[in-house]
Amino acid sequence: MGIKCSNTAEVFFDDVKIPVENRLLEEGDGFKIAMNILNNGRFGMVAALSGTMKTLIARAADHAVNRTQFRDKISEFGAIQEKLARMQISHYVSESMAYALAGTMDLGHKDFQLEAAIGKVFASEAAWFVVDECLQIMGGLGYMKAAGVEKVMRDLRIFRIFEGTNEILRLFVALTGMQHAGIGLRAIRKAVSNPAANLGVVLSASLGLLKDHLGRPRSRLSLASFVDVTLSPEAAAVDQLVQHFGVAVTAILRKYGNSVTDRQFVLMRVADAAIDIYAMATVVSRCDRSLKAATPSCALELDMVRAFVFDAEKRVKENIKATYTDDIQFDRFRDISKAVVERGGIIQNHPIGY
Repeated sequence: MGIKCSNTAEVFFDDVKIPVENRLLEEGDGFKIAMNILNNGRFGMVAALSGTMKTLIARAADHAVNRTQFRDKISEFGAIQEKLARMQISHYVSESMAYALAGTMDLGHKDFQLEAAIGKVFASEAAWFVVDECLQIMGGLGYMKAAGVEKVMRDLRIFRIFEGTNEILRLFVALTGMQHAGIGLRAIRKAVSNPAANLGVVLSASLGLLKDHLGRPRSRLSLASFVDVTLSPEAAAVDQLVQHFGVAVTAILRKYGNSVTDRQFVLMRVADAAIDIYAMATVVSRCDRSLKAATPSCALELDMVRAFVFDAEKRVKENIKATYTDDIQFDRFRDISKAVVERGGIIQNHPIGY
């Protein structure tokens, strides 16, 4: 379908013996090596896809300012303006994630697997959105092979599949992140089983849970306290969503316990909320730097951040709400899916009897 230059082939190892001096790290460390390779590959994809989006946006913009329809350039039409704006915002977020991840790696941090997974998921889906909108703006011309956009579309489709499918990476993001909360809850349960011996732990946990349910922030670092005052509303939104997200994760773990690993409908929404929150934090941070440095694009960057946070905040709240309220909807999805599998295809009867 795409990436024709990639020579994908099977490799067979029959009775291959490897000298012990050629072994990487220690015995049992193979999984760690594989994960490091995947993490680096995912980071590379975020950077590469940002470059691809930049080219596609330039192609779409060039066509929009040169294509006349109804006596106006199509770049003057609101429908096209929204497409170009959303394409640009998608690129800005992806590129911001690439820089944030690169900064983490440059500082010598070894644990960036969550950031790499989030970046890969977001950038691969953003790039697909951008190439689709580029082709749409170009119309019939974009569909033609000579324009070159169809090749990019075919090449981009694999990025949501390899280096871990986006569905698997969403589960990874949700479960890895929830693991830390689970450890904390286990410590609280252990303390509660012997409250006299663990009074400090019980009181601290109780106070924290009470503040969560009252909607009051615990004493923690606030993004709003670090950024330019111009970005205060957006930074405050991130802070608030982080708090709501923490409450939701705790509630999910209390409700499902170890069986949470089987609740993929819930986990997918947890992951989407986490991805949006991380994306919001990266663009606020980048825009803060631009504002303080008074870069030529800082005003437009502020517009992009505000537009992205406006939409992302609604998505996060909707996804968090779904983890509480959508059990019936999840059951519907499960029943419909089972019927499709059992019947080997569509399940409805034809309206005129065929």
